[in-house]
Amino acid sequence: MEICERVEVLGHLSFEDDGVIQLVEMKIKEGRGLFEISDLDSFDVLEMHEEDEDGTLASILCSHPLAKTAIELSNIYVYPPYAVDSKNGLELRIYGHSDSIRRFLDLVKAVMPPDSISVQTFRANGSSEYEYLTLKQREVLELAVRRGYYEEGSDVTLKQLADEMGIARSTIGEHLKRAESEVMKRAARKLS
Repeated sequence: MEICERVEVLGHLSFEDDGVIQLVEMKIKEGRGLFEISDLDSFDVLEMHEEDEDGTLASILCSHPLAKTAIELSNIYVYPPYAVDSKNGLELRIYGHSDSIRRFLDLVKAVMPPDSISVQTFRANGSSEYEYLTLKQREVLELAVRRGYYEEGSDVTLKQLADEMGIARSTIGEHLKRAESEVMKRAARKLS
C-alpha cells in the first residue's frame, strides 16, 4: 500500500506453476510508478494495458503464498473481482464447501490476521432462471452482449461500456465478473 491506494483484481488470466497471472486495476499514489510493483517479493508487472483517471490496467504475475495456496485447495474458488485498498483492507469472494472455506480462513488468519472476517451464505431460490443475478448485473451483461463485448476479435472495452452506462470501469468490471461467475457456475452444474 506504499505504492498503490487500491489494487483490484478484475480477473485471473492464467494459472502458472509459480503463481497467478491477474488482470488488475491499480490506483497508484502520486509520485510512484507502476513498475515499482515488480520490486515487491510476490509481484511482477508483465504489461500495462491502459491508464486513465480511474487508474492503471495491467497484467501481473502474483506469486504470493496466499494466492498459490488458493489455487491448490480443492473445493474452493476465489472469484474476482476482489481488492485491497488503504481504507478497507482486503476483500475476497470465496465460494466452495464449508470445510474448505474454513481451512482457507484458518490459513488467512495465520498468514495475515484480519481485523474482521465476514461470511455470507448464498443459496439460489430457483424461482426464475436469471433471478440469481441482480438487476444491475443483468443490465450490464445485456449491454455487453448487445455491444459485442464477447465476440471474438471485439474491440469493445470495459471503459466504453462504463461510459455508456455512466458508471466507473471498475464498477462495470465487478458487475460483469459477478454475473459471468454466476452464469458459468450454473451452466457447469447443468452439464454435470
